[in-house]
Formats: sequence, C-alpha cells, structure tokens
Amino acid sequence: MRKLLTLAFALALALCTCVFAGCSDEPKEPTNDDPPPEEIAAVTYWVVETFTLEGTEFTTEEIESIFGPLESVISLAVNADKTLEWVLFGDFVQCPYEGDATSFTFDLGNDQGTGQLTEDGHLQLTMADGSIYLLAQQDEKPAALAANPWSTYDVSFSAEETTAMSNFMSGGDYLIDGNTLYGLTHAVTLDGSLGATPFEMVGDFPEFGDVNVIDENGMAHYLTKDGEWLYYILDYFEIYRIHPDGSGREMLYEGTCDYLQIHEGKLYFTDEDFHFVSCNLDGSGLETVIDRAVFYPYFIASDWLIFQDDADDESLHLLNTTHGTDVNITWIPSYHPIIDGSYLYYTEIADDGVYLSRIDMSDPERFPYEGGEGVLLEALYAIDEASIYTTNGVCIPKEDWMYLSDVSEGIEEWTCYVSPEYTVYHYFDEEGYISGKYLMSKERHGSTSFM
Repeated sequence: MRKLLTLAFALALALCTCVFAGCSDEPKEPTNDDPPPEEIAAVTYWVVETFTLEGTEFTTEEIESIFGPLESVISLAVNADKTLEWVLFGDFVQCPYEGDATSFTFDLGNDQGTGQLTEDGHLQLTMADGSIYLLAQQDEKPAALAANPWSTYDVSFSAEETTAMSNFMSGGDYLIDGNTLYGLTHAVTLDGSLGATPFEMVGDFPEFGDVNVIDENGMAHYLTKDGEWLYYILDYFEIYRIHPDGSGREMLYEGTCDYLQIHEGKLYFTDEDFHFVSCNLDGSGLETVIDRAVFYPYFIASDWLIFQDDADDESLHLLNTTHGTDVNITWIPSYHPIIDGSYLYYTEIADDGVYLSRIDMSDPERFPYEGGEGVLLEALYAIDEASIYTTNGVCIPKEDWMYLSDVSEGIEEWTCYVSPEYTVYHYFDEEGYISGKYLMSKERHGSTSFM
C-alpha cells in the first residue's frame, strides 16, 4: 500500500552525513500593478531542481548523487481540477490544493505548504517548517508521474454500475434489454435453455409474450449484450456469442471457464485453472492476465481489477493491470465483492455466521473498514439503487446495511437479478430446487411467474 512521505522527513535523512551549498529564488510578491496572469493550462508539470532544508542548500548535482534521478525525487502535476499529483521519493501521493496554478496552498496530511510561481518561471514550494523546494517546469509529463498506477484510480460506482456488478456476482443468469428478458426460459420443459422472452406491463403486472429459444444446448451464465451480440458462458464450459434473434451463433472459447466480463472491447474470464485471461471479442488473441487462481475478478476502473486471491487466505486484492501494482485490501477470507458509491461491500465468514462488511475505497491510503452487526446464512446478496437483498427474501434500505440479518433456515427466495425497473427472483423447494421464477416491477410491485 502506498505510504505518505513528507518532503521534510525524507530529505532530513541526508543531513546527518552531508553538507552542501546551492541557491534558491525568492517568489515574486504580487502588486496591484501586476498584469493579470495568463490563462493556465489544464495541467502543468514540474521536477525538482534545488532545495533548501534547515538552512542547507542542495544543488541539482547533489540531489542526483544522493537520491537518484530528479523526477523520481520530486515530480509534480498541478491539475486544473484542484488536485496535485506527486512522486515523492518513489511514492505516489495525491492531494487537493486551494488557489490557482500560480499561487496555491496544499495539505499533505502530515505537512502543509504553499506553491508560488517565481519571477523566473520556477515553482517554489515552501513548507510549514521553512524548507524550500525549487521546481523547474517540464513540457511533457515526467516518466515517473506517468508510471503512477493510481492516476487512473477513481472508484465511485453509479446505481447502474452497482447493479451490473451485483448481477455479475450472482452469475449473470438474466439480462433485461428494453422489453426483453434473456435467460432461463419460462417454459418448464425448456429449463436449461437460453430464451429471449418479450414482456410488457399490463396494469401492475408483467405480461409475457412467446419465448424464442435462442440456444437450447444448456444454461447461459454472465449474459452480456455488446452491440449486436449477446455473450455468455454455456454450462461453464464454452463461451459463445449470438445475435439476440438466435442467429450467427459462434463458439469463442472451449474449456472450463467462469467470470465472463467485457471490458474496454475485450473478453475477460477465468480458465480451467482459474487463471485470469483475456481475448478479443471474436475469441482471438488469448492472453494470460493473472497466472494464479483468482475468484470474483472484476474491473472497477480502466486498468484496476478487484479479485479474491485464493492463495492469499482468500482475501480481496486490487491489481493495476498496466503497472502490476497489487494491493491486499482485506487480509481475511472475503467473498462476493460489490461496489456501491465509493464503498466496497463484501461478506466475511465467522464462527457464528456470515457478516456483511464494507471498505471506503475513496481512501486507498487506509481503506477504512466497517463491520456489520447482522448475521446472514449465505454469502450471496445483491445491491441496487435503493436496497440490499439476501438469498432468502430479505430486502432492506441500503442505509441500514450494518443491521442486515437473515436468520431463517434454508434458502426460500433469492433475488438473482436487479435492474433500475425490475427484479428477477427464484423460489426454492425443501430440497433446494427452483420451484418458481418471477419477474417483478419495482415501481408497481407486481410480479409474474415465468416457470
């Protein structure tokens, strides 16, 4: 996990062994006669040139001889969105600032400072302890900053993204697109087939039209529509795509597989060894992304992935697929991760049952943890824009998540699909078999069986 290093602390390490001479520029004091500043670019880049600490000045050559390349010592991006991105002695830090790109204040948590554009075009950083750092502007983003894996980390899921992740974690057995329900067909004799069933609301209840069986060869999982294709895993053994009318069926992958997700124009899934792999949308170009057993792998940002590491005590990890940064975020066996807003919810198993917990993903310095107080029987659950559902029919407002409890024996009702307008839920008999499948309108609270 990244650590927050202050400038003064890191540089003080050199004072006990070395004394050097250098120079620094004083910032220009603004006056009422000064012309208005020129328009500031969306981002400006800076790299340390010299600094002064407790009266000792360090030249460029001295900094390089002690700490290495300048851009790895201190690199800074001043963004127009009021954030500063830093490389501080190999660590990546981000913090807000107040002011503008020519004159601002900032807080690094353990230290505060100001930034001021000097008369000769340098950026002078002055810390609360009096230390001064002079930075030279760069035309391009320093390589050290460009290598920051956290620059693409901005996790805050909308209600639509939360329901998509919920449905993925539930196996993706259903998909509603417009007024068509894709998934297990509503005819008893066709269980195990992929059907496309039109429906419309008649009064308070959905009314189904005739089912179109588009793949009768088994059960479809991780249903995803992308463009003019439906993608799915058939019986956890093959990956197919097919047009919604049932034409153009193509096998893209053969072999045991699970956890299918489409992300930025590619297919991602686990193979027979639960190694995480990817390929093109036509099945070509198979590549390994993670060569160890993982579960629940799911992209939460452009190149950030969350997964359960089987070998690491089944704990949850964050992985940056571009830079390889791998961060353990739970340290204990954790299951069924779902992000809602900036919170990552997951279930953990204790001696007396299953508990719902959550982590604040907006603070990757600490990943603050909160534990629920209610006991669940199963690790599965779902979240939509308003509610949390358990596997036997309990539904509570999200704000009451800490008290979510499910103590009745056996799974009686499971909400296995959520969308902004509808839910799909199953009933189970005493032997654990599906005894009923229902589509329910959230707005009108009417449900209709499709079994």
